[in-house]
Formats: sequence, structure tokens, C-alpha cells
Amino acid sequence: MSKRINASMGLPIAMAIKTPEELLDRVTESINNKDLDSFASLYEPDASFIDESGENINGREKIREKMKEFMDMNGKLENSLKKIIPAGNIVLAYSDWTFKASGPDGTQFNLSGTAIDVLRKQSDDSWLIVIDNPWGLKE
Repeated sequence: MSKRINASMGLPIAMAIKTPEELLDRVTESINNKDLDSFASLYEPDASFIDESGENINGREKIREKMKEFMDMNGKLENSLKKIIPAGNIVLAYSDWTFKASGPDGTQFNLSGTAIDVLRKQSDDSWLIVIDNPWGLKE
């Protein structure tokens, strides 16, 4: 995957992602490759990420920090896009995901959910994540 440097953050960022589907595929690839920099580059600078507790984490760098914990579990993410609802340069995406990993003691565990994400087409025609709610309507 080609990368360029985002001078404002010093992070490598993926070259223009041309479709919402490609953006969601890059999320999966970044997590499975434990590539925090590429993962963070998939979000708008002021994006929101909702963690499992329901906390709203704002900003690319804070999202990056939160996902480090997730990636440190050395798991494998599988994602299945279910539906995209377009509205101009914004889409609402629904996808089912599973994450299979091991705890520090080697115990295997699985996480799963239905993500609800808002993606936005940028001025350069690439796509980035605005709101990422991997836990969907979980209460």
C-alpha cells in the first residue's frame, strides 16, 4: 500500500481511498496488521469513536491511543459490510464484525458487534471516517 506523510501529525497516511467499501477494508487491514499509524489516518482529525463502555473518544490521536489496547490483543478482525446508505458526500455504513484473540494468559476469546459508521468524502475525493461506533446499539 502506498503511503505519504501527513505533515501535521507525522503519520503515514493511505493514499486516496476512493470508496466507502475500500475505507472499511483498510480499517480491517490496519487492525490485522497492527498498523496504528495507518489506522489513525483513516479518521478525520476531529472524528469520534465510541468504545465498548459507550464513551465518546474524540480526535484522531486519542482514537489511536485507544486502539493500541485493542491491537495489543494480537487478534484477527473479520468484517462483513451489510449496508451503505448514501446521502451526497456522506454515507451511513452498517457492518458485522468478529475479533478472535487471546488474553494475557493465553485464554481464547471472541468479540463481535454490528458497527454503525459515518463516512465522509473529502475534497480530494477520498473517504475518511467521521463517526465510528463499532458496538452499534449495544446498551
